[in-house]
Amino acid sequence: MLEALRSISPPSVSVGVRQIDQRDVTMLFDVEQAAVFSAVDRRKCEFATGRVLLRELVRRDVAIPVADDHSPALPPGVRASLAHDDEFAVAAVSDDLSVLSLGIDVEPTNELEPELAGIILRADESGIDPHLAFTLKEAAYKAWSNRGGRLLAHHDIRITLAGSQFAAEVVGDGIILPGQFTSAAGRWLALVVVPQSPRR
Repeated sequence: MLEALRSISPPSVSVGVRQIDQRDVTMLFDVEQAAVFSAVDRRKCEFATGRVLLRELVRRDVAIPVADDHSPALPPGVRASLAHDDEFAVAAVSDDLSVLSLGIDVEPTNELEPELAGIILRADESGIDPHLAFTLKEAAYKAWSNRGGRLLAHHDIRITLAGSQFAAEVVGDGIILPGQFTSAAGRWLALVVVPQSPRR
């Protein structure tokens, strides 16, 4: 899965995959432990594995607290995005000044219920697998949120595919968030890398 993720990542972005492991909880800093003190054990494991993975990618043994917007509070100059499914955490990190924000997601490739597909897909997105569309939109939401964008609903994003590349247009704002996707180990993987001057 790591090689698949690297295949859609530009040189300016480091990516990683880590299997969720309850032993990672013992590697949390005090401020991180406090953030998930009342969480269920499963959530603590997911959180801990994500923090361990982020530390590996930023190459610094530092605490990564939770910011006010619930995103990881990273060292100055570092942009990152984190996601997980039931088994793995994935992350993307960059300190390249040309990168404004990142968005990553991982989802299973199984089919979605028809009623869920209707919630996710716009009428002008016919022909796109609904679970793939969900993955791409989640990655786009994260990149958009990380750059301070407003709250979005599924239909506020219009997906256009071109091979393994996609464009996620924030409808009404005219902003296009560029991304790439692939599949591995029964999962969709998507990465959005927003440059300092995103396309309109």
